[in-house]
Amino acid sequence: MKFEWNGGEWYIDGYIADQLNSIAYNINKDWDFVIILTGDRSVRVGKSVLGMTICAYLAYLLKRLKLNDDAYGLEDVFFDNQKMIERAFKKPKYSINHYDEGREGLAANKAMKIMQQDLMDFFAECGQLNHIFVIVAPDFFRLNEEIAVARSEFLINVYRKEQQNMIDLFKDGNKKPVIKLKRGQFEFFNRKRKQNLFDKSQSTRRRSYALIKHNFIGSFTNQYPLGREEYVEKKKEALSRFLEKKKAEQNKPDRKDKRIKQLAEALGFFIEGKGEKERIRLSEEMGEAPRFLDGIRKTIKKHDML
Repeated sequence: MKFEWNGGEWYIDGYIADQLNSIAYNINKDWDFVIILTGDRSVRVGKSVLGMTICAYLAYLLKRLKLNDDAYGLEDVFFDNQKMIERAFKKPKYSINHYDEGREGLAANKAMKIMQQDLMDFFAECGQLNHIFVIVAPDFFRLNEEIAVARSEFLINVYRKEQQNMIDLFKDGNKKPVIKLKRGQFEFFNRKRKQNLFDKSQSTRRRSYALIKHNFIGSFTNQYPLGREEYVEKKKEALSRFLEKKKAEQNKPDRKDKRIKQLAEALGFFIEGKGEKERIRLSEEMGEAPRFLDGIRKTIKKHDML
């Protein structure tokens, strides 16, 4: 079906539209909603594009229902969970938050756990905001159970199709078999089937969307209701900031290495017999009281280590 929003006409699958209509109908009855989009454990399949279309359609509905005339814009797209959390508290009721976890998905497992814990803490407190959150994530099975099962309303998994063709690849009259990759496909899991999918994945230790049959499948078009150039530029800037932050963290001295260096300097302090002023300086740098070095001195003398 087609809808008009932000000065343009856009397409959305009719079955998805029906699900979103229910969300818009209930949002002003003191509900808030979380929608999850994933990319079939793959990349470049179009999940961010579908996420933008879903947000645009929700904004269209909220405006028609006279709940929020300006529920979604480029400023409501986030690539950093902390920025989304900070801004969400300042936004009016019935607003849309489009969080693309793609670049934070590049982080190590420890960082991923911290990011998801931040979201869980936030979702535990944000119900009174009556917002809609659309989370675009690389992999459903890497999500914490609280987000994947309890907190989210439904799951939309975007995947690619493969079509085998015979193509005159080099324009020399000889056809060769090639596989054409096609974007624009999705499968929908409602709350119950989403929970069954997560539970079965946990019990079988398999990460496959085929473990549970979807409710329905559909297609979407390659469209950018917020503007392709504007969206791509914002995503590029977010990735650049993320890489700069990671580089700074990598260049930052490791706490353990720093401690070893300080203890080595403390050992040199005793060997060289440095005075009180140097003892206080080194103690402060190590975040310890001066008597800490006195304890080391006694241990060294007791065991005749010098």
